[in-house]
Amino acid sequence: MTSKLKEYKEVSPASVKTILKSFFGASYASRITINDKVVKLTWEMVRSSQSCSKMMDLVPRPAGTIPGAGYIAKQLAQLGKRIATAKDDSIYILCKNGAAYRYSRQIQMASNGL
Repeated sequence: MTSKLKEYKEVSPASVKTILKSFFGASYASRITINDKVVKLTWEMVRSSQSCSKMMDLVPRPAGTIPGAGYIAKQLAQLGKRIATAKDDSIYILCKNGAAYRYSRQIQMASNGL
């Protein structure tokens, strides 16, 4: 595991590899050289997926039919509960996959010094 950290010396390259592995799989993560730019992009990718997940919690769940007052009240109550009990460590798979798609190429290029 090669590391070329100057600015982010306190960051463990193994931790960054673990995060990359969770987003992209072991094969991709093993090819990445951890450097400052990769650390920064990984952080941006994680923050992006967390932000997306917070927004997903605000989306009402599908009704299946035209929603009535009872459904709307129930959705608002559940939304309030989701907001009150939100955890930063939970990431929707849709958000994780979207962030991985957006950052895959950038991280790979940064790993190669580009």
